[in-house]
Amino acid sequence: MGGREPLLLRCPLILPCSGCEVVRDVVVYIEDGVIEYVGSELKNGYRRGVVIECPKRSIAIPCLYNAHTHTGMLLFRGSYDDEDLESWSRKISVLEKRLQPWMVYHASRLAALEALSSSTCGLVDTYLYPRESMKALRDVGVRALVGRLITGIDDLQEARRAFDDAKAIRGEGGGLIGAVIDVREAALLPPETLKVIAEQALELGVPLQIHVSQTRREVYVAKKRHGRFPIELLESIGALTPLTILVNTGWVASWELNLVSRKGARLAFCPTTTMKLATGGHFPLKEVLEAGINVGLGTGSPAASNSLNMLREMRVMILLQRFSYWDTRIGARDALKIATEGSARLMGVRAGAIEEGRAADIAVVSLKNPWFTPLTANNIISHIVYNATPGDVEYTIVNGRPVYAKNSEHIQRLLEESREKLEEAIEALGGAVS
Repeated sequence: MGGREPLLLRCPLILPCSGCEVVRDVVVYIEDGVIEYVGSELKNGYRRGVVIECPKRSIAIPCLYNAHTHTGMLLFRGSYDDEDLESWSRKISVLEKRLQPWMVYHASRLAALEALSSSTCGLVDTYLYPRESMKALRDVGVRALVGRLITGIDDLQEARRAFDDAKAIRGEGGGLIGAVIDVREAALLPPETLKVIAEQALELGVPLQIHVSQTRREVYVAKKRHGRFPIELLESIGALTPLTILVNTGWVASWELNLVSRKGARLAFCPTTTMKLATGGHFPLKEVLEAGINVGLGTGSPAASNSLNMLREMRVMILLQRFSYWDTRIGARDALKIATEGSARLMGVRAGAIEEGRAADIAVVSLKNPWFTPLTANNIISHIVYNATPGDVEYTIVNGRPVYAKNSEHIQRLLEESREKLEEAIEALGGAVS
């Protein structure tokens, strides 16, 4: 599908950005992966190329970006669904010992296709055998930061492998895939090891994700062992830098957020995962936004949240924040901004809006289904955030290429191949994994 030819997109409606108003009858011209023109009529001088005519009742929106996931864990979706984080992690780690590289490749490939179907153009993806995930995501055509998940089982050896993987991914990922390193739980590693990892990540220029302050127990253990709260401890060893991305910080104080802001670190949170794994706490989104911290939205692993559906994640994010704050100040536009501009910035991509000069990452969403009725200029954004489903996504365009088209034979063939390979993987793992 597509290629490096120019792409012309004609849509009856377009939402240029989360804070913009909907515009009618728009032409978007894309060349070399960049949006060159947005307007009502295409001017002379542009090269002919692929033309996509959007369905009559549809809208073009900026792509979503998944700020935190582990695509290889799709193999374990539906396993131990009624366990809390500690029990779930312990049981999943037993299954992970039987993983083979080819299994992770096919899990990541199916995960990428699933992500595209919910208008997601990019992912921050870490797990075991990250080079296999990188190949799968590259083959499908999505953007990604990919790297090894350091589990803490053998921290120094894992860290060395993680940096070797990062260097390889940088060299082999192509133009759309970069490297990242991830620490599964800050409390599992000695501070001196975390310090070395942070220093090497900074030296290499690779983003470092750290799961931190996810549970009350983690905060208690850090305070008891080291005399500091988890984020305070990271700051003391130099692990809070502009390349640091803290994940699922549900047990955090306002003064710790000041440390994050002052050091230029960033945050990613996965509301469905934290609720499903019963981590408790509260991600203080209003305070994060007021502090000017770059924040992205993610699904977590498909084994934890059971989904890579970023459309759903926006909706869940709003509902959880309103339930926690007892007010409605976090709204649909906020969710869309975080899932588009916020997550894109976290990934280092100049995207998140359909504007000239931006990366050409665009989704086309059908508005024909009953859940979009009544449809007015004032409620389209609310309908997209609260009601849209993967079944409503007609096209997902990444870097100017239409890599996903609903019901296309190419996509259906890839899905079927991936499902067959995963069935083989499940059988090799010993059948049902839960």
